[in-house]
Parts: sequence; structure tokens; C-alpha cells
Amino acid sequence: MELTKTQDEIEAIREQDRFKETKAILRVIANRMAMPLYMLFWVADILYVPHLKWEFLAVRSLIIPNCFLVLWLTKKAKNFLHIQWVASYFVITLALAINYMIFRIDIAETPYYAGLNLVALGSLSFIPWKRYAFLLVTGLVFGPFYLITLLQANNSDSLKGIAINSFFIGSTILILFLIRFFNERLRVKELNTRLELHGEIASRNKIIEEKTKQAIQLTELSRQFSPQIVEAIKEGRVTLQNEIHRSELCAMFVDIVNSTERLNRIDKDDFQRVMAEFMDDAMKVMLKYDITIDKFLGDGILSFSNDPIKHHDYVERVVSAALEIQQRIRDKQSFYEEFWLAEFQVRIGISKGFASVGFYGSKRYFHSYTALGPVVNMASRICDVAEPGEVLVSNKVKAALGKEDDILFEVRGKYNLKGFENDIIKLYKASYKDSASKAKGELDCPECDDGILYVDQDTKGIYILKCRSCGHICEDEEMEFQKRAS
Repeated sequence: MELTKTQDEIEAIREQDRFKETKAILRVIANRMAMPLYMLFWVADILYVPHLKWEFLAVRSLIIPNCFLVLWLTKKAKNFLHIQWVASYFVITLALAINYMIFRIDIAETPYYAGLNLVALGSLSFIPWKRYAFLLVTGLVFGPFYLITLLQANNSDSLKGIAINSFFIGSTILILFLIRFFNERLRVKELNTRLELHGEIASRNKIIEEKTKQAIQLTELSRQFSPQIVEAIKEGRVTLQNEIHRSELCAMFVDIVNSTERLNRIDKDDFQRVMAEFMDDAMKVMLKYDITIDKFLGDGILSFSNDPIKHHDYVERVVSAALEIQQRIRDKQSFYEEFWLAEFQVRIGISKGFASVGFYGSKRYFHSYTALGPVVNMASRICDVAEPGEVLVSNKVKAALGKEDDILFEVRGKYNLKGFENDIIKLYKASYKDSASKAKGELDCPECDDGILYVDQDTKGIYILKCRSCGHICEDEEMEFQKRAS
């Protein structure tokens, strides 16, 4: 069904092209060819049939109003069928005038047949006739000539002259047929080329439209999801239709100490100013270490690493991010105390394990890329028992890092955490060994307004800071990861 529809559309385009071409050709023939040529050949009438010159002038003069009539009919034509009839009428009337003059000369072998050849060449070779119209017009141009001359033939010489003229007429018709054949092939080829070009343009426009739509969707997604998720969607590694999958993660839970008490004691604008400053710093640090921000839980932040973007050092990234968040709070303590009216502190819990990860929620209304599983719950419970300003990690986290040159792990003890009453969880306090170990490097991209630099590795395995938005690389930044490049 689709193929028939396509063929019909192609045929409609072809008809429209022929319609426009025929109108243009008729305007040229009627304005610039027929009238001047017919009047010019009156000179031949004076030389060849001087006794009929005035009668033939009158006949030739009738071509002038006929041309104006054809121009008017051409203007009024609405489709290719109409314009074919107008063209047929015009050519037949042009030939009729010459056939009348042949009849009046009353010489079977008259050379005036050449005028019919000119009419045929000037009209049948240029106008894109349908086959039936081409045959009909050809017959009505030359048919009356043979009828008249055969009736006028009175001896063998006359028949011989008609036969000689017929060779030229036949050659003319053959040439006209070949011209029509090749013109039709060229028209079809030109139409197919044009349709292919239009198809390519339409295809490119569709691609541009789809890419624009994808860009808009990614822009919208970037406001809803962590940049790592948007990056994974852009690269085709994750789609909204992906099934939930199991993944090994390192989860981090950050909680602000005494936020409810402060909300009730300080001005709401000051509270909001402090929260905005902290959230801005915390999120930038997490994004710097390529940690996926899962959700905000009141005054807490849940995040995890190693999904949807994998990193061999995903545990180290989370611990480094947690320590850097605590350090940035200490560095800005004077700002926080001014508006918080107390020491601003957060507690952080980190755990390692497996979780079910993917887009949860209604496929129709809402999606959230999140992680569900014991590792997430444990990070929250570890955070609950952490002291203010402390980064507390599980034994699995400490074991995954091994012996670190820059990070000190201090045993905090064994705990029966809520929800894990049957398990004895050994926890460690993580901290920098000395102030020289503090992570350095700007978080904001110097090249674009909304880019945040994140830790990546170059082709040589050297750790660098790179912007996910514009791709800018800061290779000269001093970072704690740089000396552990592998």
C-alpha cells in the first residue's frame, strides 16, 4: 500500500512538472516563434505564388489573434490535461494554415510541406506530450497534407514528388520520436535525482530534528538526573527502558547535624543561604569524583559510585569525596557560623556492596535512577552512628582501599546497626594523615559557565581534571590521585 502511494505521489509530481514546462514552452512559441516566422515567410509567398500573396497574407495574419487566444487559454489551464488540449489545438491550427495554403497552390509536389516540418519540429520536439497526444497531433499535422496532395496528384511525376517529400517527412517524424524518447528519459532522470535530493534533505532534516529533540531531552534530563546518568544515556549505555540490573557500588550518605534544631532557631533566609552553600559545595565535590547523586532526603544526600559509569577506583573516589566535603566545610566555617550561629557539621557514612540499580517509578509519569539494596541502607545506618564532622566507613570499604599513603583509618569499634542486628559491623573513621594530603583543584570549569571538572584518566593513565560539558582538560592541577596514577 505504501509503495502504491509513493508511486502516485511521484506521478503527481511528474504531471505538475510537465504542466509547468508546457505552459512555459507555449508562451515562447506563441510570443516569439509563431507570429514572426509566419509573417516572415510571406516573402516566400510573394516569390513562389505571387497571385495568392494577399490571400496568404490574410491567412498568415489569422495566426496573430490565434496566438493571443492560446496565451489566454494557457493562463487559464489548471492541470496537465488541460494544457495538453491547448497545445494540441495550437499546433493543429498552425498546421491547418499551411495545409490550406498547400490546397490553394494545387501542386502535389509543392515544397510548402517544409512548413509542416517546421511546425512539427518547433512544437512536437519541445512540448512534453503524452504518447497518445503526440501520435494524435502528428497525425493531424501531416494527415491533411497527404489527403490533399494525393487528391491533387494527376501523373507519376506528382506521385514521385510526394514520395520524395515523404522521405523528409518520415525523417522528421523519426527525429521527433527520438527527441521525445530521450527528453522523457532525461525528465525521468532529473525527477528521480530531484526526489533523491529532496529525500536526502528530508532525511537530514529528520536527523537534525531527532538530534535536536534528543538534545532537548538530554537538557531536560540534566535537570533531573546526575550528569553521569545523562552521559550514559547520551552514549547509549543506559535508556529509560532499561531493566533494573545488579551492580557493585560504594554508597555514601551525608547528613547535616542538628538541621531541624537550627531551622527553628535561625532566620529562614539564613538557613536557606547556608543550605545552598553546603549543597553547592557537596554536589560539586561528588561530581568531581564522578559520583552519582541519587537523591536528597531532607537535609541528607544519598550518592553512590561505579554506576552507570564504571571506575576501578570507585571506592577510593567516594572516600576522597567525603573527606574533601568535610575539609571544605572546615575551610568555610567562618561563613557558616555567621549565618548558622553555631558550628556547621555533617556526618558521613560509607558502605560497599551490591544493589539493584536502574530507573524506578512509573514508566508513564515519573522515573528516578536510584539504587536499592542493603548497601544503601547500611550507608544510612553508618551515618547515624558517625560523630559530627566524621567520615565513618565499613570494613569492606577499608579492605577495598588497603594500605593508603594519604588516608588514615582509625578503628571505631563493632556495631549492631539497625536493620543489620544479626551482623557485627566493624567501622573505621577515615581522615587525612596530614594537611598536605588534602585534595586540591578547582571544581568549576574555567572554559564554560555550567561545567564541573571531574577526575578522569588520560591515555597515559595520568589522573586529570576534565569538564563533562565542554571537554576542557586541566592537566596541571595538583590532586591526591595524581601520584597514585597507574
